[in-house]
Amino acid sequence: MKSMRNILIILALILLLPMTARAEKAKKTVLYINSYHHGYRWSDAILEGIRSVFDDCDFKIDLQVEYMDTKRFSYEEVADMLLRLYREKYRNEDFDIVMVSDNDAFRFAMEHRDTLFPGVPLVFCGVNDFDEKALNSGNITGVIENFDLGQTLDVALKLHPDKRRMVVVGDDSTAAVAIRHQVEAKVPEYKGRLTVEYWTHLTLQQVLDRLQTLDQDTFLFFIPFYQVIGGRYYTAEEVMEAIYERSTVPIYTAWEFLLGHGALGGGLISGFMNGEKGAEMALRILKGDKADSIPVYRKPIGNYEFDYNVLSRLNIHEKQLPPGSRIINAPDPFYELPKELFWTIIISLVILVVVMFFLTVTMIERRKVERKIKDQLAFQETLMDTVPHLVSWKDVNGRYLGINRPYAEFFGYEDPHKVVGKSAREVMRDRNHVEWAVEADRAVISQRDVFRKVRRKLPDADGSMAWLEINKVPIRDQAGNVVGVLSTAENVTKELNLEKQLLQSQKLEAIGTLAGGIAHDFNNILTSIINSTELAVGDVDPDSVTANDMRRVLKAARRGGRVVKQILAFSRPSTEGFTSTDVGAVVSEVLGLLEASMPGNIKVRSTIAGGLARVQADPTQLHQVVMNLCTNAFHALRETGGTIGMRVDQALLDDEAAGMLGLIPGDYVRLSIEDDGPGIPQDIVDKIFDPFFSTKDKTEGTGLGLAVVHGIVRSHRGGLRVLGREGGGTVFEVYLPRGDEAEEEHGGNGPKGRRGWAHILFVEDDEDQLLTTPRLLENMGYRVTALREPEEALIRAKATPRLFDLLITDYDMPGMSGAQLARQVSEFLPDLPVILVSGREDAATAASHLPNVRQVVIKPYDKDYLSGAIESVLEVE
Repeated sequence: MKSMRNILIILALILLLPMTARAEKAKKTVLYINSYHHGYRWSDAILEGIRSVFDDCDFKIDLQVEYMDTKRFSYEEVADMLLRLYREKYRNEDFDIVMVSDNDAFRFAMEHRDTLFPGVPLVFCGVNDFDEKALNSGNITGVIENFDLGQTLDVALKLHPDKRRMVVVGDDSTAAVAIRHQVEAKVPEYKGRLTVEYWTHLTLQQVLDRLQTLDQDTFLFFIPFYQVIGGRYYTAEEVMEAIYERSTVPIYTAWEFLLGHGALGGGLISGFMNGEKGAEMALRILKGDKADSIPVYRKPIGNYEFDYNVLSRLNIHEKQLPPGSRIINAPDPFYELPKELFWTIIISLVILVVVMFFLTVTMIERRKVERKIKDQLAFQETLMDTVPHLVSWKDVNGRYLGINRPYAEFFGYEDPHKVVGKSAREVMRDRNHVEWAVEADRAVISQRDVFRKVRRKLPDADGSMAWLEINKVPIRDQAGNVVGVLSTAENVTKELNLEKQLLQSQKLEAIGTLAGGIAHDFNNILTSIINSTELAVGDVDPDSVTANDMRRVLKAARRGGRVVKQILAFSRPSTEGFTSTDVGAVVSEVLGLLEASMPGNIKVRSTIAGGLARVQADPTQLHQVVMNLCTNAFHALRETGGTIGMRVDQALLDDEAAGMLGLIPGDYVRLSIEDDGPGIPQDIVDKIFDPFFSTKDKTEGTGLGLAVVHGIVRSHRGGLRVLGREGGGTVFEVYLPRGDEAEEEHGGNGPKGRRGWAHILFVEDDEDQLLTTPRLLENMGYRVTALREPEEALIRAKATPRLFDLLITDYDMPGMSGAQLARQVSEFLPDLPVILVSGREDAATAASHLPNVRQVVIKPYDKDYLSGAIESVLEVE
């Protein structure tokens, strides 16, 4: 019993030895670049020959195959695209050998080997008309596609002694041109016996037409001929079959794969044998030989081969062929079996049937078990694929054991099974995420850590950035040992975008609420300042220093009022105050302010093009845009110094450029402001126009500057973009549409009315304006009755209905608003015009349904603005 056990152990070891040997095979990676396409029998035969050698060698060969498809597309059309593809595809791949077949792949490898796979040995096969200079690049060897044309010509002249002319039929592809050179080199040896004509620039139809008039002293020599007819690709075999149907003369060739399609035959070279020879050279290199030490194989590789059907058609007997010729399509000979052999076969078949019966029973039982297992696996796979999350599981070495379909689709794999056995570095393109994932997997396996809801940003298969919320937990076997890692990920990109949009909306709403809240009170203050200053200016010498100071106060107060509108501009854009504006003049004004305030280490330069078109814009808002952008540039340069450049010119935006800016194509005035500072980090570029976003200290910025710029530009129907500057720095470009010339010519021609004849009822609850505005109106020549309480104004208007020609009332008043006052006045004085005054722009909405409110004046206002409003109302009356 013990000896039997020892025998069984020895037998098991003997059986395991081959498996151990196979497991210990060293892995080698080989890239094979095919000039043509899968299905082209010549190059397919080469690949079969290569595989036959690699499948039975001492290495585990990972053979990666690429097709250039230059039979259907010219080399020049695909070379650059393939270079970009291979450079991206194999940038992290290290090959032990690169093999190429046929001329186009060889040419591509020679031109780009230093870029794609530097230092990697190159083995070629199937190359015609080989240029010996190619060996000068070193680390190269291979098999030249030499065919012995002399063998074929000798056979043709022997079988057809009446033939005096050979027509070479082919195309002008790279390989065909090389083959023609080989033919031309051999033909002089048959001078006087044979003339040669080349049909290498003809379409298939032209070749077929010429066959009709071909003399009978001619035979054809066919080079692999590839044609596109009516949008359909015709293979070399199909082309030869078409020629064979029309031809009355013999057709010879030198390629084995064309036999059986109309060629009589000849000395044929074998693609399979070419591939075998190239693979044998590659194995020598993998075993340590230098490529340059292996001589290039130059002899023809093939045999005499002929087609029985064509021989019969031309009445050629097999005895006339060279000895050892191989004949295809020959009828099988009939053999009569001896009785002893017959019964031996019958008995063997019976035994085989019995064995097969027992094997079938065993296989049926086994398949039942397998079916149950497959059903369970199919259910699990279906369950995984229906889960919307990205699910993957790996072994302890970081190799994928499986993924579900959402995971495969995210990373661009049609078949989830293609990922099995690969590492994260082979599946994912984002290097940073790969490093994180590898470290996380190691932590899960070694430290039993669990990762929950870790958010990571990485590109999907289309290159679009997505946010994933990732979980990682260990996979344990029945003994509790960690055998892998299970990862799940939820794509939360949409949720984060919605969250970002909500935050943006809340910011804008907060700013709108804040701006609306301060606008009324602040505009009341500015109105009092403006009106009091205008009154004071009239009381002093116009040429005195005091008058100049007061005029500056007026200018500052008016600008302050416009600043309030600017704060509202990016949340509630308005076209109020738009006029025909010279952008160059605005930039010049800002330039004057900057040159006086910039430190010595910052230079300001400007270029303003001549003949600029004017734009419809608010000059003050444009002034704010330029100041805000220049202030940002100053903050970027204040520590290191540098240059701020301003340029104003005209630009013509085409469909593509306008589409990127969200504009319509056409002429625009372009304002560019750039600096040579450190630039804006890429991770915050999409946030710089958000309200309250700032990289400055809290004491230096509010985060509203660029948000205001964005809102102003959009309210002017313009575009804004930020670019990185070559050499460092940032460029902001503002595009404003050209203004309408009709608006430029007629803008500002308001109504001119008479003044000084009207009696105005003025109602205002603010004490300062109640004291200043009536004096302004009286200085204009109007009679004024000023009241604080709207109820008192109602009583006075009812008591003296014909006394007042105009009612000017504030909108925001305690007890009764200006709109309510106007409504009640219209009940007994419907023809009395009303001007509604407010520090809020929404007063216009409140007054839109009141027919007696002829104008809404937004604070702060000055004497001229108020006078124009009154005159326009009274003029209409």
